[in-house]
Amino acid sequence: MKAKTLRNGFVFCAVALALVCSIGAVTPAFAVPGDCRNPNSNSIACRATVTINGVPFTVPISVDARGHGIVNNFQANLGGITARITNLELDPDPAIIFSANASNLTPAPVLFTFAFATTLAPPLSGNIQANSSIGYTLTDGFPAGLGGAAGVTLSPGLDPNHVLTAQDIGVTPSLIVNKGVDVGPYFTDPPGVACTAFTPGPASTSNCGPYAAANIFDGGPFAVMQATLSFTLSPQDTAGFSGAVVQNVVAPEPASLLLMGTGLLGLMGGWRRYSSRA
Repeated sequence: MKAKTLRNGFVFCAVALALVCSIGAVTPAFAVPGDCRNPNSNSIACRATVTINGVPFTVPISVDARGHGIVNNFQANLGGITARITNLELDPDPAIIFSANASNLTPAPVLFTFAFATTLAPPLSGNIQANSSIGYTLTDGFPAGLGGAAGVTLSPGLDPNHVLTAQDIGVTPSLIVNKGVDVGPYFTDPPGVACTAFTPGPASTSNCGPYAAANIFDGGPFAVMQATLSFTLSPQDTAGFSGAVVQNVVAPEPASLLLMGTGLLGLMGGWRRYSSRA
């Protein structure tokens, strides 16, 4: 009888300990993968737009088998101005990964804005780790004869300090939170800031970055994650960008450990009572 009681006690503790461990390991991540297709209609929930000097262009998006929004080789033209999305992946898991370029063959500076957004389904909330990165390739078109000057100037767009900005939008659209990972400086080259030097002559190129940022913030629930690439490009010049914005819910490790510790203390008390009855 004593052996059976001990055996039953060990089984009870093992099952309960497994339950406590499994609860402690749970993180508030997505229960199911998100999808760029609106579950309530045939419309695409993820989206992208390109704006050239205030003129918007809607970017068509396809959704692959994973539910990711995909863009390949979209191009918008306005006179001697071209904005191209070479590749774009909108991942509701969530991440925004892009490669884009802009060409200004006019005699005046041009404002370019690329706006990307991916739905978060189900909505994301809690302690969130965000990361971003971006690199540039700048090509000097001088002397093209239409107002160009030596070097490339990348001056402010929508944001006064950064080329790439990132936000989360709440289930209630009035909730807009900057993720704290805005990144990418503006500059004039020459003299250049943190870039390789231009070589003399036309079509010379400078590579800049990559620049990166990371931040942890708390909030939600968020329904949409968005990233905006915006800048003003000097005449007769070309700029290419590769970048990404990603985020994940951070597992509440201290809380998990506390839960596990509390569970173990409860098990010890229960085991003592179980043993004393035997």
